[in-house]
Amino acid sequence: MDLIVENVGRRSSSWGKQGDPTDVGDHSLNGYERKALFRGRGNGRFEDVAHLVNADRIEDGRAVAVADFDRDGRLDILLQSLDRPAVLLMAQGGHGHWLEVDLVGAGSNPDAVGANVVAQVGGRRMTRQRIVGTGFLSASSPVLHFGLGEATRVDALEIRWPSGERQVLRDVGVNRRLVVRQGEVASR
Repeated sequence: MDLIVENVGRRSSSWGKQGDPTDVGDHSLNGYERKALFRGRGNGRFEDVAHLVNADRIEDGRAVAVADFDRDGRLDILLQSLDRPAVLLMAQGGHGHWLEVDLVGAGSNPDAVGANVVAQVGGRRMTRQRIVGTGFLSASSPVLHFGLGEATRVDALEIRWPSGERQVLRDVGVNRRLVVRQGEVASR
């Protein structure tokens, strides 16, 4: 998955002033629009594939969370809309190789928030950042996911910890979750 877009509506009976373009009263600015899910085509362009996975719903979206809920190496999507039960969209079909990286920081930042990880695979570089709080009323998995396609090894995995420390792992195996502790040598 390269990008997901979830429409989140805004409501308020007291927001804005008469004639103010932001005064929408009790109406949603964008809550009841069709949801979109974009897949990268690998050439810098994206295509909307929401209709293929039943994600193109017309609901007042409130939250979206992305994680590998069933630990099969494919990212799944949890959607929550106003006055509706949550919907879990499980990734299905074939997929390529993958690597998940779970970071454990040291000292005052044990969650490693702000760490950057760069995976070098062949001639490609993929970067992920450890963040928390990814949206309104939701949070996606803090585990960093790399979709690797046909690659069977990661040439180098570079972790740049928030403290400034740099850690590099070479020749890393795929199709697994790798736990990396700041300052420790990890098995590859």
